[in-house]
Amino acid sequence: MPRGPIRVGIVGAGMVAPCHAAGFLEAPLRCRVVAVCDVDEARARDLAAVCDARVCTDHRELLADPGVDLVDVLLPHHLHHPVALAVLDAGKHLLLEKPVALTYGQSLEVCRRARQAGVFFAVAENTRFVHAYVAAERAVRSGALGEIELVRTFLPANERARLCDESFWGRQPALGGGCLLDSGPHTFYLLQWLFGGVTELEAFAWRQCPAGGRGESGEAGHDGVEDNAEVRGRLACGARFQSGFSFTAELPHSERLEVYGTRGALVVDQLADPPARIYAGPTDSDGTALDDVQYDPVGWHFSSILREVEDVVDALWEGRTPAVDPLDCCEAVRLVEAARESARGDGRRIALR
Repeated sequence: MPRGPIRVGIVGAGMVAPCHAAGFLEAPLRCRVVAVCDVDEARARDLAAVCDARVCTDHRELLADPGVDLVDVLLPHHLHHPVALAVLDAGKHLLLEKPVALTYGQSLEVCRRARQAGVFFAVAENTRFVHAYVAAERAVRSGALGEIELVRTFLPANERARLCDESFWGRQPALGGGCLLDSGPHTFYLLQWLFGGVTELEAFAWRQCPAGGRGESGEAGHDGVEDNAEVRGRLACGARFQSGFSFTAELPHSERLEVYGTRGALVVDQLADPPARIYAGPTDSDGTALDDVQYDPVGWHFSSILREVEDVVDALWEGRTPAVDPLDCCEAVRLVEAARESARGDGRRIALR
């Protein structure tokens, strides 16, 4: 247990940073944000004002500060690997936003270096803390659905505006852009957690808005990253799976999970009320709502990040491992790599085990 509150430095004050800051602010006796770093000083100041923290624009300055215990890295994907290694080399504890890195090899290197440094390391993967998925885990483990035969997921988002912004790093494949690396780690972690992971897959990916041109609706194109993808294959439990990803979905951010077994089915849809139901066969048209999952189409994602950060703080404070195993997050990156390899080969089947 630390002698005093864990002193947190946030590196990157972009979209997800306010959610992480809110999570740290929920535990004032166990942690406090003492520094916020971003190359955009105005953005860093805005977040620092909420946390009553100091500001810097160079992460190396933050890493050299002995008054920082835990560094929360919330940067564009291509910066995860080099900055994470710099944090570990500085002997700081590390919370790293998913994906761990651009490649599986880089991801494993971060894990290995964390072990060598003897510091705490966690990956910010909120999927584990989504109420509906926690309830789905209980239903699957209880055997209520029977033998699982098919799992379907869909993770839609709308990134048209950002993909049309030429300054957005996510337009570029070399910087980690595309829906497979951005959204895929969430789904692949979910499949690992609930069903033992993926043993083989085949994938297809495409651009709804042509690179360098304009889509049918007139929006500007982007620099060659996939904005839609479909991945299918087999799970370790023997079931088949189908997973869809989209950056061009015209609806609020959501996630959907369908689990079909020999005795029933489970459907999670964050835009439905209620968001989670179990169906006991083809005549059960009403289904049964999972009572502990509340309809919250706006707040479900935010609240899962709060719980994710809370678990990290508690784990470091209590000297235990976090609920999310970083190696499972590395495995998710391996599946992204395999999906992209398959998509380049027009859906070639890739065996993973």
